[in-house]
Amino acid sequence: MNIIKKLTAAVFVLLILFSFSACGKKSPASHTVKKENISVAVSADTDKKQLYVSKDKKSMKRVAKSDMTELYFDKETCTVSVYDTASGKLWSSLPGKAGDEKTSAVAVSVLIKGNSYTLSSQSDSVGFSSALYEEKENGVTVNYGFKRTLEDGTKLNILLPVSYTLADGALAVEADCSALIGENHDDGVAVTHIDILPYFGAASKGEKGDCILLPDGCGVTVDLSENPSEFKNISLPVYENGNLIGAFGMKNGDSAFAVLIDEGEEIACVQACKALSGGGFNRAYGRFEITPVKSEEDKVYVCNESYSGKIRLLYRFLSYENADYVGMAGAVRELLIRNGYLLSETDDDDGAYPFNLSVVFQNYVTDSKGRTLSQTLTTYSRAQEIIDSLKAKGMENINLRLKGVSDGNTYSKKPGKIKELEKLLSYGDGEAVSFYADASLITLPSERKDASFALGLDGEKLTKDNGAFVSCGNIGDNTNELLSLVRERGMQGVCINDASAYLYGDYSAEKLCFRTETADLISGQTGAVSASGRLMVDTGNIYSVKYADMVVNLPLYAKNQGADFCTAVPFVQTVLHGLADYSCEPVNKNKNSEKAFLKCIEYGAIPYYEWYASDLSSEEKTDKSYYLNSITEAQSQYERAAAAFEDLRDARITDHYRVKKNVYYTCYDNSTGIYVNYNKSPVSVNGVTVEGMSFLRVN
Repeated sequence: MNIIKKLTAAVFVLLILFSFSACGKKSPASHTVKKENISVAVSADTDKKQLYVSKDKKSMKRVAKSDMTELYFDKETCTVSVYDTASGKLWSSLPGKAGDEKTSAVAVSVLIKGNSYTLSSQSDSVGFSSALYEEKENGVTVNYGFKRTLEDGTKLNILLPVSYTLADGALAVEADCSALIGENHDDGVAVTHIDILPYFGAASKGEKGDCILLPDGCGVTVDLSENPSEFKNISLPVYENGNLIGAFGMKNGDSAFAVLIDEGEEIACVQACKALSGGGFNRAYGRFEITPVKSEEDKVYVCNESYSGKIRLLYRFLSYENADYVGMAGAVRELLIRNGYLLSETDDDDGAYPFNLSVVFQNYVTDSKGRTLSQTLTTYSRAQEIIDSLKAKGMENINLRLKGVSDGNTYSKKPGKIKELEKLLSYGDGEAVSFYADASLITLPSERKDASFALGLDGEKLTKDNGAFVSCGNIGDNTNELLSLVRERGMQGVCINDASAYLYGDYSAEKLCFRTETADLISGQTGAVSASGRLMVDTGNIYSVKYADMVVNLPLYAKNQGADFCTAVPFVQTVLHGLADYSCEPVNKNKNSEKAFLKCIEYGAIPYYEWYASDLSSEEKTDKSYYLNSITEAQSQYERAAAAFEDLRDARITDHYRVKKNVYYTCYDNSTGIYVNYNKSPVSVNGVTVEGMSFLRVN
């Protein structure tokens, strides 16, 4: 294992060891507000010049310069613009006029008597001359003051300071949420969301090649070259539903920008809107949850406290050949390394190209009475049989995930089972097999009587699949129990199966755990597990990847890729390749396993398989999850992947694009390229021929 990862993990664990240890139960830390039928006017009619920024930088003041970027401030609108000197592109906080859409540099959503309304920095702060600014080194701070008296007599008095600074070629936008005032829950008023620079770089039209990049699954681009009559806006909660990185970007002509949400990403949703034939703008931005709420038909559950930390976004600017989704991914990667989310150091010698495998030992089924029952799919002796078969076929560096050997993080205490497991682990020690015992870090079976579980805003236990989420105050205890069992059983490594799939807030604790705090806890405990041995993570939210030796189940696709104008791209893979070994979904679980294998090759992923070995069902005759039905195919795919990628694991992806229909090209920084042909017939490209349903490496 990488010694740098071990040392970093150990230091981080020491820093957070006692964090949140005093969290106690409180059920729940929220209140309800009944929705009332009220009419609330929240926007003023203001001078048009205060709504739209000038396109001429000569009318603004330059307040900072760094590398190839310059920061300008418009005192009339209290907004900033960034000038990219390489391309001559001026990126503005406010666009020109497009229909009747009102634009803003910052928008604040408030909950009033159970109903939600939005305040604009332009019409509800600048328009009332209640936005004050102060120049500082390398930038400017604007205090947006929202002061309104509503028709029912409710007074709003909200202040949000936002600083804009330029350093190392990046625009840093920081909002201090501790300064938000006017959150009077007793009067039914709370700030629920804020939008930061929702119109930055917005445009009413797009050229061919213009796109928005979103962190949806592997990544997705939204084509901006057409203005349709309809488009469903996209909202992606960060660290939920396969949205693994708090980042996004936008391309306009020969210029582009990439954004990393550096602080507050756990409470963020990445938003994307498209210009329509009737008006509107192409735009992408971050929306941040300040006060958690949950709506039902006639009432709203409102958290008793609000997020009071900072929100920080970093904008990097790209031009010409770097102004595409690969360039945006590269910029995000650089920011993640610089700010400590990813480690730039990798192992010098990781041995042979790995063969990644999950063996399913237990399966959970529901009977006719609704009871959850366990079913044995693989015994420990049959698992050894699988290993023997792989070794006989020349597979050396095997990473074997023991899936379903635990109930939550509690491993079997039956003497016979313990002996069988220890025998398997001992056997693997001499056969170059790295075992990763599957374990949960944040979920346990909901029937566990000795566990403290998290509550939602409605006071109900937070559940998912067959388990429930532990209270934030018990994540550390859960980890300690896991590590104790790992040491007791002599396991070399752990696969955390749940900490990357979902992020939650716990509203049952005496000291509330917002999603930001839960993420810190999970990251710290992931470091603790890593410090004790090898670590594999399932899915790979960016806060859990830092200490991992292997990431599996990284998304190959995007949920929105089938929607109009949306195309899946290897954004996440481009960020990670060369910094962490990763696999995507199990090849043999796909209906078209050869296509899934080629997708791994296109995206630079180590092929991954999931098997079982039992005599339970006649389905074994055709089921590719039964190891004998796909082991020969896996051997062939492994050998092809190893031959092409043995020396590319530390390389960085520098380009990826569609060559022609169903043919793609991925380039690495050591001047190696991979063509992938999904057509059934051969295709000639750039003087070489790629066979049908195959790939070709070129140097």
